[in-house]
Amino acid sequence: MTQPDGGQSPYDPPQQPEQGQPATPAPGSVPGQPAPYEQQPNQQQPYQQQYEQAPVYAQGGQPAPYGAAPLPKNGLGVWSLVLGILAVLGCGLLTGIAAIITGHKSRKAQQEGQADNGAMGLVGIITGWVGIAWTTVVLGFLIAGAIMAATAVNDPAFQDELQQQMEQEYGENGETMDPELQELMDELENLENS
Repeated sequence: MTQPDGGQSPYDPPQQPEQGQPATPAPGSVPGQPAPYEQQPNQQQPYQQQYEQAPVYAQGGQPAPYGAAPLPKNGLGVWSLVLGILAVLGCGLLTGIAAIITGHKSRKAQQEGQADNGAMGLVGIITGWVGIAWTTVVLGFLIAGAIMAATAVNDPAFQDELQQQMEQEYGENGETMDPELQELMDELENLENS
């Protein structure tokens, strides 16, 4: 099979010279040995890959061809997303801050063409901030509750009210006012003494 321009396709078998025509050896070849392959300018070697390196696509581009290495900084987006989810689930400040940092690095790598999952980085940033806010609100409520409890326990009015409830419940000498329970306590004491 020949190409329209008269050249031979690199996929066709080599043609043998017709009978009666002498075979012309290639320059620099030794008779009886196969001729070395010489590449002509602007001619591609058969079976050579057309792409030496997979092209890097910008945002919204097509994925790399089969067998191409993944982009080097795609792990940043995944880490940002995982850390952001952990921040929302309760790990709070530490994972939230790490999610924000790795998310920003992921977005920067996407803009430079070194990654293609900047959306994961953006989700990691958002979940990181939500986790930080959630943790801050919960810690605020816990601290406010602890302060209120500490001031209430130290308040003299609270202590007087607690003392009155204790006296009403257990009596002044610490015994219970419930007659059935008092009966059981007396029986238990009698059994121990006998």
